Amino acid sequence: IVKTYGTDAVRFTLASMASPGTDIAFNVARTEGYRAFANKIWNAARFLFQNVDRAAEIGIVVDPAALGRMPTVGHDAPLEARWIVAELNAAATSVNQSLEAYRYDDAANTIYQFFWGSFCDWYLEIVKLRLDFSETADKATTSAALTTLVSAFEAALRMLSPFMPFITEEIWHALYDGNPPAKSTALAAYPQPQPPDTRDDMESAFRNSALSEMKQIQKVISSLRALRKEVGVPEKELVKAFIHTGMREDKESAQISVAVQFNPETIKSLARVSELVESGPLTQRHVRSESHFDVGFDFEAAIDIPAERD
Repeated sequence: IVKTYGTDAVRFTLASMASPGTDIAFNVARTEGYRAFANKIWNAARFLFQNVDRAAEIGIVVDPAALGRMPTVGHDAPLEARWIVAELNAAATSVNQSLEAYRYDDAANTIYQFFWGSFCDWYLEIVKLRLDFSETADKATTSAALTTLVSAFEAALRMLSPFMPFITEEIWHALYDGNPPAKSTALAAYPQPQPPDTRDDMESAFRNSALSEMKQIQKVISSLRALRKEVGVPEKELVKAFIHTGMREDKESAQISVAVQFNPETIKSLARVSELVESGPLTQRHVRSESHFDVGFDFEAAIDIPAERD
């Protein structure tokens, strides 16, 4: 099994199934899935290194002092930066608690959800909008986005290291260009949640706000994606979409409305829509209703008459 799927995938399978008080009913299908997880990490690393190289061409270099610790961002940072830092701190808190309680399965699953779901599926797709290497680009914005990307990835590698030591070791050394601060990730500090500063309540509210706002955006994007799939909109085709939140006078509907107003480019890019318009009750041809909002758009698929006749 190790020869077929790799040592890291087997280790992760054993850790993720190591529930206290039960035997491990080893499942090769899960090992195959965790091999795909390792491939996901490789692809994320390739994306990161490509952007680091492109940044270097225009004089942007990640400060080494930003690595080896938990990333930090200011209150004026873009939502995705504030969100991934909050997610990373939440994951580190949960993983450390699980390891202290010998719940290796919980720790492994938390890391998996963070790395695959939060980091790869959401954060990488959003941060692409900030990584502009053109001559007219705002270098400060690009540099800040790249620094957060690299520092969050480096911390996530250290968190994953005990479960997948081989892939993390190789990527970690490459991240430091062969000159890491320690001989191995095993000798580097394990990620600890960043303790709030003297503004305890303010910092906690800051992180919770980022988590809440991103949650609303994810709901809207997921709903638009689901509607596109239901209707059969081609992947590359953009449609003008509409959203309605006004008929439900509750807190979450208001939060969704605010999130849409402040993050239109993120939603349009990830949901593949040309425009997202807030409107009254929807009368569009295709509508999808959620608990706190409705989305809809008009789309008429082109019909190939000869093919249908055949």
